[in-house]
Order: sequence, then structure tokens, then C-alpha cells
Amino acid sequence: MINQIKKIIKKKEKPLLKVYSHPRSGTHFLEAFLAQNFYSSIDLSIPEITWGHWSNRKVKLDGNPYGKLFGNHYFADKNINNTPKVYIVRDGRAVAYSVWKTPNFLHKDISNMTFKTFLRTPIDWHGSPSIKSEMNLPILEHWAQHVKSWYDLAEHNNNVLILKYEDLINEPYKQYLNIHKHFFKKTKFMHESKLKIIEKPVGLLPNKAQIDSWRDVFEEEDLLYYDEIINANKFEIR
Repeated sequence: MINQIKKIIKKKEKPLLKVYSHPRSGTHFLEAFLAQNFYSSIDLSIPEITWGHWSNRKVKLDGNPYGKLFGNHYFADKNINNTPKVYIVRDGRAVAYSVWKTPNFLHKDISNMTFKTFLRTPIDWHGSPSIKSEMNLPILEHWAQHVKSWYDLAEHNNNVLILKYEDLINEPYKQYLNIHKHFFKKTKFMHESKLKIIEKPVGLLPNKAQIDSWRDVFEEEDLLYYDEIINANKFEIR
């Protein structure tokens, strides 16, 4: 009888809202935001994380305090089930810069490549640095196709919410209300004064969590290249 009750309770449990993204888009930042403002009474930790480029995988033995909220970095066509999802999208220029300067996200043999060269060189992974691929997409093209796939999925799936990393930095309470309305409207929302703001960089080898650090490395011709990719993929961050 007890086992039957447990099965009924488990069946009625609402699945966790999980975070999906292109690598280096603020994944851990959003996980921490969700954990502290929507799941503060739940243990979301996982004991260890295997991460990095397929040529040189590493293990983070202290794990991730919010790891149960991580979905994956795959393209949307690998995530068409109807579980609740929030996809965080970050400016592609910031993503490219962050991937380039993060140790262990590039093949170990080209880790010293200049940023300008990297920007136009095909990467050898697809979706996640852990997945070896010969699709030959430069990082901005990979990012654009990734983001577009998720925008397309969100148009047909009400259980997918798109959030901008820059909005989460600049307007955290507005994004809290957005998440609440989409996935938690049956629960009472908190006043802005109670919102937990994520003030310190979090995650695997976090950078400074600045929204415009890419401006230091993008030259005029690089900006034009970025615009060309956006136009070719016929989408805009919105």
C-alpha cells in the first residue's frame, strides 16, 4: 500500500524546469537564478561534472549545486518532448568570445589560435564541445543555427520559453515574472524586494559575466561578418 502511494505521489510531481542553451550563454547563471527563486527548498546538486572539449575531457569533482536543472546544449531537434524548458540565448559575439577564451572548449591542438582566426575557423563539435563533429561550421554560424532551431521550436511548443542573458542581467525581476507566468502561475509570486539576485559569476570557469566584453575584440569587419550571419539565417534576437 505504501509503495502504491509513493508511486501516485511521484506520478503527480511536476517535472523540474530545465535550462538549455548554446555553450557559454549563461547556463549556470540561469540555473542559479531558478534554483534560488523557484526551488529554494529542493536539493538540486549533482556530485561531479564531466565537461570540456572531446579531445580533452575534464571532471569537476565538486559538482554543481544546481546541476539537476541542466537540460543540455543540443540543438532543438533533440529536445522535442513536452517537458518544461527555458532556453537562454546570449549575444553571439559574446558567446564566440567566451568560447575562445575559455580553457578546454577548443581542441587542445589549436588552443593558442588568435580570436580573429578562430572566428572564421570551423569548429569540430556540434551542440556541445563534447560531441565530435565534421559539420565545419564556424562558431557564429553554429550559434546562429542553434538559436534559430530553438526559436522555431518555441513557436510551436508552449512549454518552451526563450530568455535573453542580457535581460536576465539588466531586468532580473521582469524575467522572474516572465518565468513565473509561463511555468509557475499556480504559485504565489514574490515581491521584487525578495528576489534573489545572482551577483557573483557562477559555473564552470566563469568569466566576469559582463554583457559587452566582446567589444574589446570585435573589429569593424568582424561586426559586418556577424551581421551577414544573422541576415543569412533570417532571425533576430528578440
